[in-house]
Amino acid sequence: MNDKVKIDLGEVQSTLLIPLYGRAMDYEKKNSLLNDKYAHDIVEQIDFDFETEFKKMPVQSSIMSAVRAYHLDSALLKFINKYPDVTIVNIGAGLDTTFHRVDNGKIFWYDLDLPDTIALRRQLIPETERNKFIARSVFDRSWFKDIKERRSKVFFMTAGVFVYFYEEEIKSLFMDMIREFPESEIIFEIYSKIFLWLRNRMIADHKHSVASRWYWGINSAKVIAKWSDKIQIIDEFPYFSRINLADYWDKKSLSSIKTMNIFKFMKMVYLRLG
Repeated sequence: MNDKVKIDLGEVQSTLLIPLYGRAMDYEKKNSLLNDKYAHDIVEQIDFDFETEFKKMPVQSSIMSAVRAYHLDSALLKFINKYPDVTIVNIGAGLDTTFHRVDNGKIFWYDLDLPDTIALRRQLIPETERNKFIARSVFDRSWFKDIKERRSKVFFMTAGVFVYFYEEEIKSLFMDMIREFPESEIIFEIYSKIFLWLRNRMIADHKHSVASRWYWGINSAKVIAKWSDKIQIIDEFPYFSRINLADYWDKKSLSSIKTMNIFKFMKMVYLRLG
């Protein structure tokens, strides 16, 4: 009898399997970046043929997921060290396990995602007194009222979410967040316009059940800073900088990663809002 959890998500929501699998595969490496056993265990509980499906995708997709999580963890741990009782909101949480990697026993954490994704999350990850789930779209501003626990600071993180929406949608969201959460901070990744074009062309040529079209590409966080004088760039750096290129990555992937780094196809962006 198969008692594994079945997946029944929309097109964009299904992309949550990509970073989950990336973190799980990273755990199996001798020199793992994250050592995220929780992600590995979750993969084992899901009724989905990860190995077959992800054979169709570039191995860089898994590597990128682990690297992004590493950068998010690093930023969060520094912030938590400064503000031990911070409130953190994970926008587009999917099956993210960051809370379990960075928890200091004092932070308060909200995982925000669409209702079907949160329903799946509840089957695999327990909600706790300091880790609450919010089943809403990030563009449904009523979620603001769900952030009842606002500690010394509010910190937002999001991974692989904004790229699926249009710039005007994201700009409007940021303006509202500035008003609702003044002096908050946020970290996320951006993708250059040329990388956006290359990636959309790739998935059009090679259909994947867990790949969806991207819409928002920018070359620099300066584009975002121009939206408002209340947006301050704290940090911005190429995705694969500040990290050792692990020797377990194959030569083809390393060559591709070095190219992406040289041309700054992907960056991590850290902003202050308000």
